[in-house]
Amino acid sequence: MKAVLSSIVLIFCLIFSDSKAQTSNDTWAVKFSNAIISRYQPNINAMTSKGWEYSNTIITHGMEKVYNDVPDSAKYLNYIKAYVDAYVNSSGVISASLTSLDVAHPGISCLFLYEKTGLAKYKTAATTLRNLLVGPTSTYSKTSNGIFWHKLSGYNNIVMLDGIYMAHPFLAKYGRMFGDNAAIDTAVNQTLFVYSQLYDPTTHLIKHAWTSTPASYPAWANSTTGNSASVWSRAMGWYMMSLIDILKYIPASHPKRSQLITALSNLAIGVKNYQDATTGLWYQVVNRGTSLAGNYIETSGSAMFIYSLKVASDSNWISSATYLPVAQKGWTGLQTQIDTYTDGMPRINNFAPAMSYQNNDAAYAAIASVDCPVASGTQNPHGYAGILMAASVMEFPIYSALPVNFLNFTANQDENYVKVAWATGNETGADYYLVEKSANGINFSTVSTAIADKSSTYQWTDSSINQANTYYRIKEVSKNGTTTYSKIVLLKVQNNAALARVIVAPNPVKNNIVNITLDRLNPGNYKLSIVTVNGSLLVKKDLNITGTSSIIESIKLPGESNGVYYLLVEGKDYKTTKQIFVN
Repeated sequence: MKAVLSSIVLIFCLIFSDSKAQTSNDTWAVKFSNAIISRYQPNINAMTSKGWEYSNTIITHGMEKVYNDVPDSAKYLNYIKAYVDAYVNSSGVISASLTSLDVAHPGISCLFLYEKTGLAKYKTAATTLRNLLVGPTSTYSKTSNGIFWHKLSGYNNIVMLDGIYMAHPFLAKYGRMFGDNAAIDTAVNQTLFVYSQLYDPTTHLIKHAWTSTPASYPAWANSTTGNSASVWSRAMGWYMMSLIDILKYIPASHPKRSQLITALSNLAIGVKNYQDATTGLWYQVVNRGTSLAGNYIETSGSAMFIYSLKVASDSNWISSATYLPVAQKGWTGLQTQIDTYTDGMPRINNFAPAMSYQNNDAAYAAIASVDCPVASGTQNPHGYAGILMAASVMEFPIYSALPVNFLNFTANQDENYVKVAWATGNETGADYYLVEKSANGINFSTVSTAIADKSSTYQWTDSSINQANTYYRIKEVSKNGTTTYSKIVLLKVQNNAALARVIVAPNPVKNNIVNITLDRLNPGNYKLSIVTVNGSLLVKKDLNITGTSSIIESIKLPGESNGVYYLLVEGKDYKTTKQIFVN
């Protein structure tokens, strides 16, 4: 184990951590996230009214990245959770019609919530979406060569770049989280097929749509290839972000990983070549510039290009010397498209509204740009999505130009111990690392410290396993006081007999009889209480537990009206609260 630093260093860490949190409030990432939460309650669907659909989760996914950059801000996690919980019940059942790739995108938020909370319902919901698309139970329509239709109604045999982003990063992440090679291979193979079909090597750009039955769509589909002719900014942005996010999740050993990097590298050439020299941004029809009447600078696709180039450069998939300046120039230009709305919070301007494939370049340019928010009418979410994605990589970490790159981070149980290990790159400015631990994935405390000795590999053993779900993360503190966080890893403890559980059943209560199971509590004296939401005591009972086997207490509630009540179980080293529903 690496040497432990003195308590003085830990004090400095707290000082620098507070400084970073205050400075984070000045970023566009945080300003836009806070504005969205303020404007749209109780969840993001108050903005779009689209229900279980990508229009909402392209925003919550951007906010997820902000949460990862400002990990002590639980309000972002809670806002994402409020949206998903409106459509996913306690059993993980999704209350939506699953008839397009657009409704697969919320699966990415389900996976995020499963990572952060460990609640099984989010995995169940994600698995439902996975099974819709992959495996023997899949009922989703595909072209004759096995590529998903964009939608099941009105889009027969039509494949769009947009749809790759809606489904395939989700499948790749699902596959990585749960060891599902079929999900990973589906994401990789379909993404590469679309590239081979729609990529134009003369411009290094990619067309918007393809159909396997071009005779059905003569207005836009080439009669031989089935390809559309136009390069739409946001569609290409969706696709490049898909490549980025799939590469994050597929194994380094995947046989087609290099093909994905090649596709990303080739598209980066086109993005660089067609960047507007004056604004640093990109046009609605990327390769037409001012030669196309009505063509305009479009900010959502531009922001997606910025995100893609920055992550690809940081990940060494493309040349940082060549492409970081392109991303930075784009970011500078993008910020000129932000102004202040009437509520005193930021607005993003000049992006294309929701739209499908068009017949030709002129039709894309004819659809006027919009701003968000606007005083009345449709509130288009795509501008928010773009600015959040770009800001999440251009603004963080705040002080460090070359943050530590966490190459690997694991937490694995070995009997009654947890082995925490991580590997890093770019350690030039790193001072030390903090191992942080949490019971809920939100509130973390420091449990160990390691000096950054430039070895790039570190480990620590946690001998204190005291709950079923334990979250770990690594916090790097650099020599100038900046901080960088690893991803958060959830460890679900297996076969730990000392873990306690309190189970209420049935819940909702029937006939005023409630059964309370006390499982694996340590021997000792406990107090069991049931109270109303106003704190009035209904039931009080003292218990003496002498063993670790399950004890079931059957209690008859007084003749109370329907509503919510609370069960409190307290002992010397244990305390929990459960909701009881009576109807």
